[in-house]
Amino acid sequence: MKRVPSKASPRAVSRVKGALTRAFCLAAVLATVGLLPWLSGTDPALTVLRARSAEQEATAEALGAIRADLGLGSGPLALLGSWGSALLRGDLGTSWVSGTPVLPSVTAGLQVSLTLMGAALVVAVVVACALVVPVLVRGRGSAGAVGAMLAAVPEFLLATLALLVCGVWLGWLPTSGWQGPVHLVLPAVALGVPAGGLLGHLVADTLPGVLDERWAELWRGSGVSRGRVAGAALKRVLPPLVPQFGMVAVGLTGGAVAVETVFAVPGIGRTALGAAKAQDLALLQGAVW
Repeated sequence: MKRVPSKASPRAVSRVKGALTRAFCLAAVLATVGLLPWLSGTDPALTVLRARSAEQEATAEALGAIRADLGLGSGPLALLGSWGSALLRGDLGTSWVSGTPVLPSVTAGLQVSLTLMGAALVVAVVVACALVVPVLVRGRGSAGAVGAMLAAVPEFLLATLALLVCGVWLGWLPTSGWQGPVHLVLPAVALGVPAGGLLGHLVADTLPGVLDERWAELWRGSGVSRGRVAGAALKRVLPPLVPQFGMVAVGLTGGAVAVETVFAVPGIGRTALGAAKAQDLALLQGAVW
């Protein structure tokens, strides 16, 4: 009896396609980053020279030495191929500006950014709860507008206001650096409040309709406690909103760049931005990776 080869399930095929698409997009982004110094129309050797020493005169000899040191004469494609082959060995290369290995800088910046994003998520949950609890108590929506307003505030604007008011005028908290937990407060608030406003807005706008459903009325008429009704309503509301919560978490990554810059937090976003300004290609590629 002949055995019929089993076909791959649609879900498995979808996963493979998704993985290949993500890998292709990542490779395209890294390739684009590798070409940025040449796409910008500026001389990478001149930019690196200014980043290394602003006082040094940009003579032909100095620029030639930098080109020889970085291998710029071989062209962008050769540099990109060399970086890719080193990446396969776990080597992210050496910074064009400082001459130090890229991997420790990227690892340290990533740890700082993850800590900041974790604290921002805590702030976001607190803000979202503050917006949702009144809706659960009153049974009708009133916090959606407040949540929408908070969600619309740009992170860099909130970071600047927090820095000026709480850091400069009142002197309650430090305005820059990363020496302890106290330095985490203002960046986490600036990053977490808009995210919490969006989460609270989504939940607060959906809850009144759920609380007006027939089952909720029956539960309340049967003497079920308000806490149990609220918990059941949240269980019905939250699962459809999970994809939106994921998008909020991803959005924290983009907002972290502005917040880290305002508060001089040595995170991966600020590291990548500084590398882009200095055209430090190796460090920028490592930060993107």
